[in-house]
Amino acid sequence: MKSLMKSLMKKSVMAILGVVLMLGWWSIRGWFEGSASAGSSHIPSKIWEGGGGPVTIEVESSEPGRVSASFETHLQPDDPNHKFLESWEKVDAGKHRFTIDIPPNVGGTVEMSVDSPQVGSTVHVSVRIGERLVAEDSSTLDAPLQPGYGFFAQVHLDDYATGKLGED
Repeated sequence: MKSLMKSLMKKSVMAILGVVLMLGWWSIRGWFEGSASAGSSHIPSKIWEGGGGPVTIEVESSEPGRVSASFETHLQPDDPNHKFLESWEKVDAGKHRFTIDIPPNVGGTVEMSVDSPQVGSTVHVSVRIGERLVAEDSSTLDAPLQPGYGFFAQVHLDDYATGKLGED
């Protein structure tokens, strides 16, 4: 009976160890293959090699908050050339502008959020290519924010360089 329990225990430990090793490999594999997704605690001025032209993100909020922007190639996630970058930056109340050189065929989402909004708080986000406005969203908080909800303005583009809008 003791040997049976010992054998079952050993098999259980080995199975758990196997799962841990596999999850660890999946997590770090992209580092070796160059395909790992990444994050940045500031909005960069250039995404990867750039080349699609300058895109301007403009945000405005009545309260301090966070602007975030994601960038993703249109390639399948298992393609070795697929890239993804998520960036964000804490900002004070007011207007802020970020001009970014983005490669062609890269889409993503831009969001301006406020952590502790009050009734009457406002947020606005817009994306421009040159002087041409390609996307914008605004929101005003009309009632106290309910628990579990966020307050933000958001736009999604299929291709930043051309201004092609994406589906929300």
